[in-house]
Amino acid sequence: MEQKPTPSRRERLKQEREERILDAAAAIFAEKGYHRATIRDIATQADVADGTIYNYYDSKFDLLIAILSRIAELEQLPAELMGGLQDDVRGFFVTAFRDRMDRIERGEEMLQAVLPQVFVHPELRERFYRQTVRRIARLLEGYVEAQVEAGAIRPVDPELLTRLLQATFVGLLVLRILGDEPLQERWETIPDLWATVMFDGLNPRGEA
Repeated sequence: MEQKPTPSRRERLKQEREERILDAAAAIFAEKGYHRATIRDIATQADVADGTIYNYYDSKFDLLIAILSRIAELEQLPAELMGGLQDDVRGFFVTAFRDRMDRIERGEEMLQAVLPQVFVHPELRERFYRQTVRRIARLLEGYVEAQVEAGAIRPVDPELLTRLLQATFVGLLVLRILGDEPLQERWETIPDLWATVMFDGLNPRGEA
């Protein structure tokens, strides 16, 4: 496998500053809410000049999309799916599901502050769908198609299965934000239960 070149010191510093800006934006959005937060607030939290943020992001919209994409681990997803082709399908899904649920739990306060904006603001909703949700869907579709061809899962509609997976995840997120107690109390057990339902079904063992 071809190895990626080691980032230069300048590239590492740039990446570290970008991560610091995103961390600051997440903290300010969680504290003040999306509308009340300002670029100056975020710059102060990140200990950078206001103009530095605009070297990375054009607006609060871009910051919000980047934060949500980071929670979804969008940048790591292609390599993760490629590696998952070599693993057990069920185990891969459980691990990936659990990793993202852990990130949701850690970023819950920020998500409560900003996620509603995705649903009520048309431009933000369209950008989030196009830049994050649809990109994830296409990557997952490719993974499903490859596993069907390999005989690891039975033939299914990749597009609809992908939407089912995404809808399950979004639904769990919404219920958690709404404060559903059974979900919050047993959050860590959900990936395995989901895998049982997805791969084994609900029929008692031995029944068709």
